[in-house]
Amino acid sequence: MIVPRAEDASRVFKEMFNETDSILICDTRGKVLFYQDYNDQINMIRDEAAVGRSIFELYPFFKREDFTVFRAIDEKRPILNELQMFEVNGVTKKSLNSAYPLINETGMVGAMVLSIELDSTPKQKKRSHLTSKYNFDNIITKNAAFLESFETLRMISKSTSSVLIYGETGTGKELIAHTIHANSPRRGKPLFVQNCAAIPDNLMESILFGSSKGSFTGAIDRPGLFEAADGGTLYLDEVNSLSLDLQGKLLRAIESSRIRRIGENEEREVDVRIIVSTNENLAMLVKENRFRKDLFYRFNVTNFMIPPLRDRRDDIPLLCEYYINQYNQRLSHHVSGVEDEVYAYFREYPWDGNVRELKNVIEYACTIKAEGMITMHELPNYMFNQRTMESIVSPEQILTSFQAACETFIRPGTSLASQIEILEREIVSKAILRNRYNMTKTARELHVSRQTLYAKLKKYHLI
Repeated sequence: MIVPRAEDASRVFKEMFNETDSILICDTRGKVLFYQDYNDQINMIRDEAAVGRSIFELYPFFKREDFTVFRAIDEKRPILNELQMFEVNGVTKKSLNSAYPLINETGMVGAMVLSIELDSTPKQKKRSHLTSKYNFDNIITKNAAFLESFETLRMISKSTSSVLIYGETGTGKELIAHTIHANSPRRGKPLFVQNCAAIPDNLMESILFGSSKGSFTGAIDRPGLFEAADGGTLYLDEVNSLSLDLQGKLLRAIESSRIRRIGENEEREVDVRIIVSTNENLAMLVKENRFRKDLFYRFNVTNFMIPPLRDRRDDIPLLCEYYINQYNQRLSHHVSGVEDEVYAYFREYPWDGNVRELKNVIEYACTIKAEGMITMHELPNYMFNQRTMESIVSPEQILTSFQAACETFIRPGTSLASQIEILEREIVSKAILRNRYNMTKTARELHVSRQTLYAKLKKYHLI
């Protein structure tokens, strides 16, 4: 076996990540495990002195919440194409960061961040990898209605109109935004992503439109996202979080294609396609005077609705298989699939967190199980605490619950046989949930055979 020299390995690593200016890997506390500087003009410590130090020493002007690498660790998901702007020794700097969590069989071990420095000098190279990371191939589905909607999504992508994406939390709104940009005439131009939630108005305004030195305490001359995304696409997630005042400024920028940095009188022309997403009904927010009607219509030129997982339950086996394969590779495990009882439970579960919640459930199961089929015992406890009598209850509480069920389902004049069936269904459904769809334990608890239990479950449509 030929072992490459260190400089050869560094060159190959550099070529793998194309025009990345720096690559940093750290543990969950921020201790640097690997650092490669290709063109990093931001940190004050060189390659050989970086490993073993804290990331806060390399970038002392950042707080923990400023680091994309910690966001990737905390949220357990990649953070892609996030613009960061700051001042180093009086010089304005901006970079585009993508951070990826690193997970093994023990759980979260750290994260890797790829940083691309942006400047306005003539020598700046084309950054083709500032664009989309996802496309139609990354959308995992076989649901007929969802697949049919892709034709609409392709037509929306080809236009230059603003797009409003509706979707509950965890449905994959950012994935759709990337897909739109990847199939648009602007696909070779930058795509910038910004989450609007929980960011103060003054900070969000400077992020969007930029600022001039002295316009407010600590302000520096720096461009905003509109300028950085000029010629490309700007995706604003959770746009419903913006205040009415900032909504007005955003509307003016979109309608005039001009922005004005905070503290400046000069207007700058920009050419940006806007994609926004929300997990709330904007039309309802308009009626409640929480969202501007004119901005709603400006965003809603074209729109796309992402169905929640409960409306595409036929995708659950496909998604489970996909994520099991993903985590098997990541953890070097050999999980072979999901038991039928688990699929039966998944079909009834509400999935409030949608695909993201399913992914997290499979990750948890694959983390604690090295091989074999995923059973009810590998599912996180919270899934049962929400829907079952998992906690200990008193006999009085059980009686009250039973009486309430009787009053709800049994009406005067109902035949004895019908009343018995109603109560039997209630007893069987509670027992199967309480035992996490373990047929043997449920049958033992009810003092019936497994065959009888299966027959009851089928009769009452519980599987």
